[in-house]
Amino acid sequence: MKSAIGRFILAAVLGATALAGPARAAETLILPNEVAATHWKTDYQKQFADLVNQKTGGKIDVKVFAAGQLYNEQDALAALGTGAVQMVWPVSVRVETIAPQTGILNLPFAISDKMMTNACFSSGLTQIISSYVESRGLKVLGLMRTADLFFIFSGKEVKKMEDLKGTKVRVTGGRVFLDTMKRLGISPVSMAASEMSSAMSQGAIDGVFSSPAGWAEMIGISGKYGWYVPGFQLSTYAVVVDKGWYDKLAPDLQQAVSSAIDEISKREWIEAKAADEKLIQKMKDQGAKFHVAGEAEIARWRKLAEESTTPFDKAHPDVVGKVKALEASCGVGG
Repeated sequence: MKSAIGRFILAAVLGATALAGPARAAETLILPNEVAATHWKTDYQKQFADLVNQKTGGKIDVKVFAAGQLYNEQDALAALGTGAVQMVWPVSVRVETIAPQTGILNLPFAISDKMMTNACFSSGLTQIISSYVESRGLKVLGLMRTADLFFIFSGKEVKKMEDLKGTKVRVTGGRVFLDTMKRLGISPVSMAASEMSSAMSQGAIDGVFSSPAGWAEMIGISGKYGWYVPGFQLSTYAVVVDKGWYDKLAPDLQQAVSSAIDEISKREWIEAKAADEKLIQKMKDQGAKFHVAGEAEIARWRKLAEESTTPFDKAHPDVVGKVKALEASCGVGG
């Protein structure tokens, strides 16, 4: 039913564009998401729309559809290439289902804020990731910061790795990440983010692996305890565009779209990190306890991560080699 409504909305949008007289020459860029209209990602997408309009003098009309009004992001990703959608910003783990090599983004300790605020590394990594999806008619124009994720529990104060054993935790992630959870003795549970709070309060799960926004805005103080291993799972959004549509644009319009993403992604990475810190402090001010792993504990997690990522490294040595070479050439490290 929702897909039918989405198709009706899309037809209405395209029809209105076609009837707009001189505006008929404008390219329409449909950009759906599944987060709320008030979510910060929607705000950045609206900023992108405004920036593209300015840079192109209205030659590209970006239409943002929030809250799954048109498509959820998984379906939107599948719709790229059909003409129904031109761009989507899914969590990067969804791109892993298209090209498993891109799963390197989702490995524990794979990237860091230091790496991703280095222009040499972030642009190089974007190109590497894009190279694995271009044969599928897609192109990655940028990577944006989602959050540095951590554990949140309602009735269990975690201070070390062993404290997680035997817990049921709501998680999202690729195969390697799920394997790491199991190595910790965690029973990973999949559920919608909207169900996290009630599942914790009812005892269906012990905790969640989520973001500062998930903690402050969806779970609240019922999740009294936070446990953070810096860099363990720094998640990203991949800015994915329909390559066929993009390649047909005039060079100046391609430049307008890509430069708008560059401008926003550089700023977004810094702003998103600062916003996370404010939300964590907000929860601490409400009485939540937030523990951060020290260097010795982080070293233990890194060792565990290395054990979990060995199968990926063996299966995809090409992308691992490229990223390591990029780290060396850009002078960054985890």
